[in-house]
Amino acid sequence: MGSFGKNISSTLFLFIGILMIITPGFAIHTNEENPELSQHLEECHTKVTKRCAIEISNSIYTNNTPSEYCCQKHITTGKACHDDFIKLFISKVPKEKVAFVAAKGDQIWNHCAAIVALAPVASTLPILP
Repeated sequence: MGSFGKNISSTLFLFIGILMIITPGFAIHTNEENPELSQHLEECHTKVTKRCAIEISNSIYTNNTPSEYCCQKHITTGKACHDDFIKLFISKVPKEKVAFVAAKGDQIWNHCAAIVALAPVASTLPILP
């Protein structure tokens, strides 16, 4: 089994821990040494559904990409939220995975930004009777 396979159980444990961080209803204990990051991520997670948080987090370790719906939610949180989430994720992975997670984070943001840019804009005009 490759080194990635050997680390799968620790990766799943890490994923569950991070999911608890960004999932509404769970206490957020991100980084006691950085309360500003913890507070910011707590504010960020209120803008993303539980399903989308799981989908986006899964995208880091799989070849899957987030759905259009989840990309819209993710982009709505803003680049600062995305970057802080990736910083948190990077702080929890082994050193040999840092470059991979950072690159995957950029890939996910760029994918979602492209999807949102191509999405039709909803009309703000009232519908006539």
